[in-house]
Amino acid sequence: MATIGAEEAGGIRSADRALRLLDAVGNSPGGLTAGELAERLGLSKATIYRLLSTLAERDYLVRTEAARYILGRAVDDLGRAVRTQLVATAEVRGILAGMHDAAHAPAYLTVFRGDDIAVAHVADSPQHPRIGQLHVGFTEAAHVTAFGKIMLTERDDAELRRYFERHGAPRIGPRSVTSEAGLRAQLDEVRAQQLAVEVDEYMPHLACIAAPIRSRSGRTVGAVSLSTATDDFTSRAHELEKIVRRGAWHVSSSMPA
Repeated sequence: MATIGAEEAGGIRSADRALRLLDAVGNSPGGLTAGELAERLGLSKATIYRLLSTLAERDYLVRTEAARYILGRAVDDLGRAVRTQLVATAEVRGILAGMHDAAHAPAYLTVFRGDDIAVAHVADSPQHPRIGQLHVGFTEAAHVTAFGKIMLTERDDAELRRYFERHGAPRIGPRSVTSEAGLRAQLDEVRAQQLAVEVDEYMPHLACIAAPIRSRSGRTVGAVSLSTATDDFTSRAHELEKIVRRGAWHVSSSMPA
C-alpha cells in the first residue's frame, strides 16, 4: 500500500484548512475576523493569517475596513463556472446549434444569479457571427437586452426598486428605455408573453428575441436568445419567435431534476 509523504500530507492539511475557512466565511453573512476564525476552526492565529493572506491574494477573500473577511470575486467566478457547466451541457450546445442553423442567426445561452447575467454559450458561424460586444461572461445592460429583461421579470416590486437604485437605466442604444415606469411596462408585457424582444435598444440596427429557461421546479434560471439585424427581424419575427420558444422548451426539458 502506498504511503503519503510528509510534504503531501502537509499539503492536504493546508487544503482542508483553506476549504474549512472558506466554508466558515461563506456561512457568516457579516464576515469574520482572524480571531473569530482561529477560535471557530481551532487553529492558531499564525496559521489563520497565512491562510487569509494566500486566499486574499488570490481574491477568494476580501478584508473589509472593519477587519472582517468576506468572500471575494474569485468565489463568484467559480459559482458562475459551475452554473455554466451544469447548464451548457453537450445536449444543450446541440440545441443551440440547431437554433442557429434554423434561424441563420447566432444563438445565445445565458444563465442568471441575482443581478448577474453570464453568457454561458454562443452558437455562431462566420456567416452569422455573434454580437461583437457579447461574449461568455457578459454581465451588464440588463434593461436593454432581451435576456436581461427575462431575468428582471423574476424580480418583485421591492427587488426591482433596489435594482434601479443600484444600476439605474442608462441610455445604451438609440431606443433604450431609461425610465422605471417605461421598463416596468415592458416587463409586464414580457411576463404576459413569456418572451422578450429588444429592437435598437442595445445597439443600432440590432434586434434580439429571448425566451426563458426554467428548472424542473419552475424557476427561471436563464434564457435562450437569437440576434439579427433590425430589418431582418422585422421581416421574420414570427419565424424567430417559434425557433426561440422551441429552443427554450428543449433546453428547459434537459434541466436536471
